Amino acid sequence: MFSEPVIFSPAELSSRCYVVVYIDGKRIRLYNGKPLGIVCNPNHSTSIPARDKALRFLCHHLKMKLGKGWKPNQNKLTRTAKPKEIPTILNALTKTRIDLTKEDLSALYERDLLSLCDHFLKYLKHNGLADTPVTHIGVETISRFLQPYKTTATNYMNRRRTLSSLFSRLITKDLISVNPVQATGKLKQSAYLNIPYKKLQLREVLEKLKQNHDQLYLCCLLIYGSLLRPHQEIRLLKRGSFNEDLTVISLSGDQNKSRRIRSVHIPGYVRDELIKQGVDQLTEDRNIFSRTSSPFNMSYFNTAWSRIKEDLMKRGIVSQNHTLYSFRHTAAVNMYLKTKDPYKIQQAFAHSSLRVTLLYLRNLGLVVDSSLEDLPDL
Repeated sequence: MFSEPVIFSPAELSSRCYVVVYIDGKRIRLYNGKPLGIVCNPNHSTSIPARDKALRFLCHHLKMKLGKGWKPNQNKLTRTAKPKEIPTILNALTKTRIDLTKEDLSALYERDLLSLCDHFLKYLKHNGLADTPVTHIGVETISRFLQPYKTTATNYMNRRRTLSSLFSRLITKDLISVNPVQATGKLKQSAYLNIPYKKLQLREVLEKLKQNHDQLYLCCLLIYGSLLRPHQEIRLLKRGSFNEDLTVISLSGDQNKSRRIRSVHIPGYVRDELIKQGVDQLTEDRNIFSRTSSPFNMSYFNTAWSRIKEDLMKRGIVSQNHTLYSFRHTAAVNMYLKTKDPYKIQQAFAHSSLRVTLLYLRNLGLVVDSSLEDLPDL
Protein backbone atom coordinates (compact mmCIF):
# COMPACT_ATOMS: atom_id res chain seq x y z
CA MET A 1 0.00 0.00 0.00
CA PHE A 2 1.41 3.38 -0.95
CA SER A 3 0.34 7.01 -0.93
CA GLU A 4 0.33 9.53 -3.76
CA PRO A 5 3.93 10.76 -4.26
CA VAL A 6 4.34 14.43 -3.31
CA ILE A 7 7.02 16.82 -4.55
CA PHE A 8 8.80 18.97 -1.98
CA SER A 9 10.38 21.95 -3.73
CA PRO A 10 11.61 24.73 -1.38
CA ALA A 11 11.78 28.32 -2.61
CA GLU A 12 15.58 28.50 -2.24
CA LEU A 13 17.75 26.63 -4.74
CA SER A 14 20.28 25.95 -1.97
CA SER A 15 17.75 23.88 0.03
CA ARG A 16 17.41 20.17 -0.78
CA CYS A 17 14.38 18.98 -2.70
CA TYR A 18 12.86 15.52 -2.92
CA VAL A 19 9.84 13.38 -3.70
CA VAL A 20 8.16 11.80 -0.67
CA VAL A 21 5.89 8.75 -0.60
CA TYR A 22 4.50 6.50 2.13
CA ILE A 23 4.90 2.76 1.46
CA ASP A 24 3.21 0.46 3.99
CA GLY A 25 3.17 3.33 6.45
CA LYS A 26 6.88 4.08 6.05
CA ARG A 27 7.93 7.50 4.76
CA ILE A 28 10.39 7.27 1.85
CA ARG A 29 12.22 10.28 0.41
CA LEU A 30 13.88 10.14 -2.99
CA TYR A 31 16.50 12.81 -3.60
CA ASN A 32 17.59 11.33 -6.94
CA GLY A 33 16.73 8.56 -9.40
CA LYS A 34 19.36 6.05 -8.29
CA PRO A 35 16.93 3.82 -6.30
CA LEU A 36 14.73 3.67 -9.42
CA GLY A 37 17.61 2.85 -11.76
CA ILE A 38 17.38 6.12 -13.68
CA VAL A 39 19.69 9.12 -14.04
CA CYS A 40 17.93 12.07 -12.41
CA ASN A 41 19.34 14.43 -9.80
CA PRO A 42 17.12 17.51 -9.20
CA ASN A 43 19.47 18.82 -6.49
CA HIS A 44 22.19 19.35 -9.09
CA SER A 45 19.96 21.72 -11.08
CA THR A 46 21.16 25.28 -11.68
CA SER A 47 17.72 26.93 -11.70
CA ILE A 48 14.33 26.52 -10.04
CA PRO A 49 12.47 25.69 -13.31
CA ALA A 50 15.08 23.04 -14.21
CA ARG A 51 14.88 21.59 -10.72
CA ASP A 52 11.07 21.43 -10.81
CA LYS A 53 11.16 19.73 -14.22
CA ALA A 54 13.58 17.12 -12.86
CA LEU A 55 11.36 16.60 -9.80
CA ARG A 56 8.33 15.98 -12.02
CA PHE A 57 10.38 13.49 -14.05
CA LEU A 58 11.45 11.72 -10.86
CA CYS A 59 7.89 11.70 -9.51
CA HIS A 60 6.53 10.28 -12.80
CA HIS A 61 8.98 7.37 -12.81
CA LEU A 62 8.31 6.70 -9.13
CA LYS A 63 4.57 6.37 -9.85
CA MET A 64 5.28 3.96 -12.68
CA LYS A 65 7.56 1.84 -10.46
CA LEU A 66 5.04 1.82 -7.61
CA GLY A 67 2.33 0.66 -9.98
CA LYS A 68 4.50 -2.33 -10.88
CA GLY A 69 5.01 -3.24 -7.24
CA TRP A 70 8.38 -1.59 -6.68
CA LYS A 71 9.62 -1.10 -3.15
CA PRO A 72 12.93 0.30 -1.91
CA ASN A 73 15.63 -1.79 -0.19
CA GLN A 74 13.58 -4.57 1.42
CA ASN A 75 16.32 -5.64 3.85
CA LYS A 76 16.75 -2.11 5.11
CA LEU A 77 13.06 -1.73 5.71
CA THR A 78 12.72 -4.98 7.62
CA ARG A 79 15.40 -3.87 10.08
CA THR A 80 13.61 -0.63 10.94
CA ALA A 81 11.12 -0.29 13.75
CA LYS A 82 7.57 -1.33 13.11
CA PRO A 83 5.82 1.52 11.29
CA LYS A 84 3.24 3.33 13.34
CA GLU A 85 -0.41 3.01 12.47
CA ILE A 86 -1.62 5.73 10.13
CA PRO A 87 -4.97 7.23 11.23
CA THR A 88 -7.75 8.03 8.79
CA ILE A 89 -8.28 11.62 7.75
CA LEU A 90 -11.59 11.55 9.67
CA ASN A 91 -9.93 10.53 12.94
CA ALA A 92 -6.97 12.88 12.47
CA LEU A 93 -9.11 15.97 11.82
CA THR A 94 -11.68 15.07 14.47
CA LYS A 95 -8.94 14.98 17.10
CA THR A 96 -7.40 18.17 15.68
CA ARG A 97 -10.81 19.84 15.96
CA ILE A 98 -10.99 18.96 19.64
CA ASP A 99 -7.46 20.26 20.23
CA LEU A 100 -8.32 23.55 18.49
CA THR A 101 -10.75 24.47 21.26
CA LYS A 102 -7.89 24.20 23.77
CA GLU A 103 -5.59 26.58 21.89
CA ASP A 104 -5.26 30.25 22.77
CA LEU A 105 -6.98 31.61 19.66
CA SER A 106 -9.17 34.64 19.06
CA ALA A 107 -12.88 33.84 18.95
CA LEU A 108 -13.17 34.75 15.25
CA TYR A 109 -10.14 32.73 14.18
CA GLU A 110 -11.27 29.70 16.18
CA ARG A 111 -14.72 29.99 14.62
CA ASP A 112 -13.26 30.07 11.09
CA LEU A 113 -11.02 27.05 11.75
CA LEU A 114 -13.80 24.97 13.28
CA SER A 115 -16.28 25.93 10.56
CA LEU A 116 -13.95 25.02 7.69
CA CYS A 117 -12.92 21.81 9.46
CA ASP A 118 -16.59 20.81 9.68
CA HIS A 119 -17.16 21.62 6.00
CA PHE A 120 -14.11 19.61 4.95
CA LEU A 121 -15.16 16.61 7.05
CA LYS A 122 -18.64 16.79 5.54
CA TYR A 123 -17.10 16.89 2.06
CA LEU A 124 -14.93 13.84 2.82
CA LYS A 125 -17.89 11.84 4.13
CA HIS A 126 -20.08 12.81 1.17
CA ASN A 127 -17.41 11.65 -1.28
CA GLY A 128 -16.57 8.42 0.55
CA LEU A 129 -13.11 9.63 1.59
CA ALA A 130 -13.53 9.74 5.37
CA ASP A 131 -11.69 6.45 5.91
CA THR A 132 -8.77 7.38 3.66
CA PRO A 133 -5.40 7.32 5.48
CA VAL A 134 -4.39 10.87 6.34
CA THR A 135 -1.19 10.46 4.30
CA HIS A 136 -3.23 9.68 1.17
CA ILE A 137 -5.04 13.02 1.02
CA GLY A 138 -3.40 14.74 -1.93
CA VAL A 139 -3.57 17.94 -3.93
CA GLU A 140 -6.44 16.79 -6.16
CA THR A 141 -8.77 16.17 -3.20
CA ILE A 142 -7.92 19.55 -1.67
CA SER A 143 -8.37 21.37 -4.99
CA ARG A 144 -11.81 19.85 -5.57
CA PHE A 145 -12.90 20.87 -2.07
CA LEU A 146 -11.71 24.48 -2.56
CA GLN A 147 -13.25 24.85 -6.03
CA PRO A 148 -16.68 26.15 -4.83
CA TYR A 149 -14.95 28.94 -2.89
CA LYS A 150 -13.60 30.54 -6.06
CA THR A 151 -16.46 33.03 -6.11
CA THR A 152 -13.84 35.70 -5.40
CA ALA A 153 -10.07 35.58 -5.07
CA THR A 154 -10.30 36.86 -1.49
CA ASN A 155 -12.83 34.23 -0.44
CA TYR A 156 -10.80 31.43 -2.03
CA MET A 157 -7.47 32.52 -0.56
CA ASN A 158 -8.98 32.98 2.91
CA ARG A 159 -10.39 29.43 2.83
CA ARG A 160 -7.15 28.04 1.42
CA ARG A 161 -5.16 29.76 4.17
CA THR A 162 -7.48 28.39 6.88
CA LEU A 163 -7.36 24.84 5.50
CA SER A 164 -3.58 25.06 5.26
CA SER A 165 -3.50 25.97 8.95
CA LEU A 166 -5.44 22.79 9.77
CA PHE A 167 -3.02 20.60 7.82
CA SER A 168 -0.05 22.38 9.42
CA ARG A 169 -1.30 21.04 12.74
CA LEU A 170 -1.22 17.52 11.29
CA ILE A 171 2.45 18.09 10.40
CA THR A 172 3.12 19.25 13.96
CA LYS A 173 1.64 15.98 15.20
CA ASP A 174 3.93 14.08 12.79
CA LEU A 175 0.94 12.56 10.98
CA ILE A 176 2.00 13.94 7.58
CA SER A 177 5.29 15.33 6.32
CA VAL A 178 4.08 17.71 3.58
CA ASN A 179 1.17 20.15 3.60
CA PRO A 180 -0.88 19.29 0.46
CA VAL A 181 -2.73 22.61 0.58
CA GLN A 182 0.49 24.47 -0.23
CA ALA A 183 0.63 22.73 -3.61
CA THR A 184 -2.84 23.94 -4.68
CA GLY A 185 -3.26 26.88 -7.03
CA LYS A 186 -3.36 30.46 -5.83
CA LEU A 187 -5.56 33.34 -6.97
CA LYS A 188 -4.25 36.88 -7.05
CA GLN A 189 -6.26 39.12 -4.76
CA SER A 190 -7.02 42.69 -5.74
CA ALA A 191 -5.91 45.28 -3.22
CA TYR A 192 -8.88 46.73 -1.36
CA LEU A 193 -8.98 50.47 -0.76
CA ASN A 194 -10.30 51.13 2.75
CA ILE A 195 -12.48 54.20 2.86
CA PRO A 196 -11.95 56.65 5.75
CA TYR A 197 -14.43 59.37 6.70
CA LYS A 198 -14.00 62.93 5.56
CA LYS A 199 -13.93 65.58 8.28
CA LEU A 200 -17.53 66.79 8.04
CA GLN A 201 -18.75 63.26 7.35
CA LEU A 202 -17.10 62.01 10.55
CA ARG A 203 -18.88 64.66 12.61
CA GLU A 204 -22.24 63.84 11.02
CA VAL A 205 -21.88 60.13 11.72
CA LEU A 206 -20.80 60.66 15.33
CA GLU A 207 -23.66 63.10 15.93
CA LYS A 208 -26.14 60.54 14.61
CA LEU A 209 -24.69 57.86 16.89
CA LYS A 210 -24.78 60.22 19.88
CA GLN A 211 -28.47 60.84 19.34
CA ASN A 212 -29.45 57.19 18.85
CA HIS A 213 -27.07 54.83 20.68
CA ASP A 214 -24.91 55.96 23.61
CA GLN A 215 -22.92 52.74 23.85
CA LEU A 216 -22.16 52.57 20.12
CA TYR A 217 -21.20 56.25 20.21
CA LEU A 218 -18.71 55.59 23.02
CA CYS A 219 -17.38 52.56 21.17
CA CYS A 220 -16.73 54.61 18.01
CA LEU A 221 -15.05 57.39 20.00
CA LEU A 222 -12.70 54.79 21.50
CA ILE A 223 -11.98 53.33 18.05
CA TYR A 224 -11.14 56.75 16.65
CA GLY A 225 -9.56 58.41 19.68
CA SER A 226 -7.73 55.52 21.34
CA LEU A 227 -7.19 53.35 18.22
CA LEU A 228 -8.61 50.18 19.76
CA ARG A 229 -10.44 47.45 17.85
CA PRO A 230 -14.20 47.27 18.50
CA HIS A 231 -14.89 43.55 18.97
CA GLN A 232 -11.74 42.07 20.50
CA GLU A 233 -10.66 45.01 22.65
CA ILE A 234 -13.28 47.71 23.24
CA ARG A 235 -16.23 45.34 23.78
CA LEU A 236 -14.33 43.62 26.60
CA LEU A 237 -13.20 46.77 28.47
CA LYS A 238 -13.80 46.88 32.20
CA ARG A 239 -13.37 49.77 34.62
CA GLY A 240 -10.19 48.08 35.79
CA SER A 241 -8.66 48.55 32.33
CA PHE A 242 -8.54 52.33 32.96
CA ASN A 243 -6.35 54.28 35.34
CA GLU A 244 -7.97 56.28 38.12
CA ASP A 245 -8.53 59.54 36.20
CA LEU A 246 -9.52 57.84 32.89
CA THR A 247 -6.56 59.09 30.89
CA VAL A 248 -4.92 55.76 30.01
CA ILE A 249 -6.18 52.31 29.03
CA SER A 250 -3.90 49.35 29.81
CA LEU A 251 -4.44 45.95 28.19
CA SER A 252 -2.69 42.69 29.02
CA GLY A 253 -1.51 40.32 26.28
CA ASP A 254 -4.73 38.28 26.34
CA GLN A 255 -6.87 41.40 25.96
CA ASN A 256 -5.63 42.61 22.58
CA LYS A 257 -4.84 41.25 19.13
CA SER A 258 -1.09 41.90 19.26
CA ARG A 259 -0.76 39.60 22.34
CA ARG A 260 1.56 42.17 23.90
CA ILE A 261 0.97 44.44 26.88
CA ARG A 262 -0.42 47.67 25.48
CA SER A 263 -1.22 51.08 26.94
CA VAL A 264 -3.05 53.81 25.01
CA HIS A 265 -3.87 57.42 25.81
CA ILE A 266 -7.43 58.70 26.10
CA PRO A 267 -8.12 62.08 24.42
CA GLY A 268 -10.15 64.65 26.33
CA TYR A 269 -13.29 64.23 24.18
CA VAL A 270 -13.30 60.47 24.89
CA ARG A 271 -12.67 60.99 28.61
CA ASP A 272 -15.57 63.45 28.81
CA GLU A 273 -17.94 60.85 27.34
CA LEU A 274 -16.64 58.15 29.69
CA ILE A 275 -17.43 60.37 32.67
CA LYS A 276 -20.80 61.38 31.19
CA GLN A 277 -21.75 57.69 30.94
CA GLY A 278 -20.61 57.06 34.53
CA VAL A 279 -17.68 54.77 33.78
CA ASP A 280 -15.69 56.42 36.58
CA GLN A 281 -18.34 55.27 39.09
CA LEU A 282 -18.14 51.56 38.17
CA THR A 283 -16.29 48.95 40.21
CA GLU A 284 -13.19 47.47 38.60
CA ASP A 285 -14.84 44.19 37.56
CA ARG A 286 -17.74 45.86 35.70
CA ASN A 287 -17.81 45.95 31.90
CA ILE A 288 -18.17 49.58 30.79
CA PHE A 289 -21.01 48.75 28.36
CA SER A 290 -23.03 45.92 29.93
CA ARG A 291 -22.40 47.23 33.49
CA THR A 292 -22.06 43.60 34.60
CA SER A 293 -19.09 41.25 34.94
CA SER A 294 -19.84 39.80 31.47
CA PRO A 295 -19.50 41.64 28.13
CA PHE A 296 -22.11 41.86 25.40
CA ASN A 297 -21.95 39.16 22.69
CA MET A 298 -19.52 39.40 19.78
CA SER A 299 -22.16 40.73 17.36
CA TYR A 300 -23.50 43.47 19.64
CA PHE A 301 -21.78 46.48 18.06
CA ASN A 302 -22.04 45.13 14.51
CA THR A 303 -25.80 44.70 14.91
CA ALA A 304 -26.23 48.18 16.38
CA TRP A 305 -24.08 49.71 13.64
CA SER A 306 -25.93 47.94 10.80
CA ARG A 307 -29.27 49.36 11.98
CA ILE A 308 -28.03 52.93 12.17
CA LYS A 309 -25.93 52.61 9.01
CA GLU A 310 -29.06 51.82 6.99
CA ASP A 311 -30.49 55.24 7.85
CA LEU A 312 -27.12 56.94 7.25
CA MET A 313 -26.97 55.40 3.77
CA LYS A 314 -30.49 56.58 2.93
CA ARG A 315 -29.41 60.10 3.89
CA GLY A 316 -26.30 59.78 1.70
CA ILE A 317 -23.97 60.30 4.67
CA VAL A 318 -22.08 56.99 4.37
CA SER A 319 -21.55 54.36 1.67
CA GLN A 320 -21.91 50.59 1.75
CA ASN A 321 -18.15 50.22 2.25
CA HIS A 322 -18.08 52.18 5.51
CA THR A 323 -17.79 49.98 8.61
CA LEU A 324 -16.93 50.36 12.27
CA TYR A 325 -13.27 49.98 11.26
CA SER A 326 -13.61 53.11 9.10
CA PHE A 327 -13.21 55.11 12.33
CA ARG A 328 -9.82 53.43 12.87
CA HIS A 329 -8.86 54.01 9.25
CA THR A 330 -9.80 57.68 9.59
CA ALA A 331 -7.65 57.96 12.72
CA ALA A 332 -4.69 56.48 10.83
CA VAL A 333 -5.08 58.98 7.98
CA ASN A 334 -5.42 61.96 10.30
CA MET A 335 -2.47 60.86 12.46
CA TYR A 336 -0.22 60.38 9.44
CA LEU A 337 -1.20 63.73 7.91
CA LYS A 338 -0.45 65.31 11.29
CA THR A 339 2.87 63.55 12.05
CA LYS A 340 4.17 62.30 8.65
CA ASP A 341 5.83 59.57 10.71
CA PRO A 342 4.94 55.92 9.89
CA TYR A 343 6.90 54.74 12.93
CA LYS A 344 4.54 56.62 15.27
CA ILE A 345 1.59 55.04 13.48
CA GLN A 346 3.14 51.60 13.94
CA GLN A 347 3.57 52.14 17.68
CA ALA A 348 0.13 53.70 18.18
CA PHE A 349 -1.69 50.97 16.25
CA ALA A 350 0.42 48.13 17.72
CA HIS A 351 1.38 46.79 14.31
CA SER A 352 3.87 43.92 14.29
CA SER A 353 6.27 45.71 11.91
CA LEU A 354 6.76 48.91 9.96
CA ARG A 355 6.03 46.95 6.78
CA VAL A 356 2.53 46.18 8.08
CA THR A 357 2.02 49.88 8.81
CA LEU A 358 3.15 50.95 5.33
CA LEU A 359 0.77 48.43 3.74
CA TYR A 360 -2.03 49.63 6.04
CA LEU A 361 -1.49 53.26 5.05
CA ARG A 362 -1.15 52.38 1.36
CA ASN A 363 -4.51 50.58 1.50
CA LEU A 364 -5.97 53.86 2.76
CA GLY A 365 -4.77 55.61 -0.40
CA LEU A 366 -1.86 57.43 1.24
CA VAL A 367 1.48 57.85 -0.55
CA VAL A 368 4.03 57.16 2.17
CA ASP A 369 7.04 56.03 0.15
CA SER A 370 7.69 59.24 -1.77
CA SER A 371 6.53 62.81 -2.24
CA LEU A 372 6.09 65.12 -5.21
CA GLU A 373 9.55 66.57 -4.54
CA ASP A 374 11.07 63.07 -4.84
CA LEU A 375 9.91 62.55 -8.42
CA PRO A 376 12.53 62.99 -11.19
CA ASP A 377 12.94 66.33 -12.92
CA LEU A 378 12.93 66.71 -16.71
